[in-house]
Amino acid sequence: MKKKEFYIYQEDLIQYQIKRDYITISQMVNELNLKFCQNNMKKLRSEVITDFLVENGFLVLNTNKRKVPTKKGEILGIKYKKYIEKNAVEYEMNMYNKRAQKFILDNLYEIIQ
Repeated sequence: MKKKEFYIYQEDLIQYQIKRDYITISQMVNELNLKFCQNNMKKLRSEVITDFLVENGFLVLNTNKRKVPTKKGEILGIKYKKYIEKNAVEYEMNMYNKRAQKFILDNLYEIIQ
């Protein structure tokens, strides 16, 4: 049986509570999948959201082919941060504040179509 595309009901989306001040898009997608993805449904993918943000001018590909926030993205609440782990490995990621998370949730129907 073919799985349906990821879908979330409007009532569920309205009731969804943003809990963290900052979150990665992967963490947000994982939370949405855990809460709303059913057995017969494909999981929501991070790329679907980040591609939407690129298309709408909130993210852009840098010279390293990484998606980083534009000025518009920074105003929305996306921050590009560098972290160094205990073993001295450096990595970079986008962090989304509550306003950016709400924007994604408010536009989720457009994003998943």
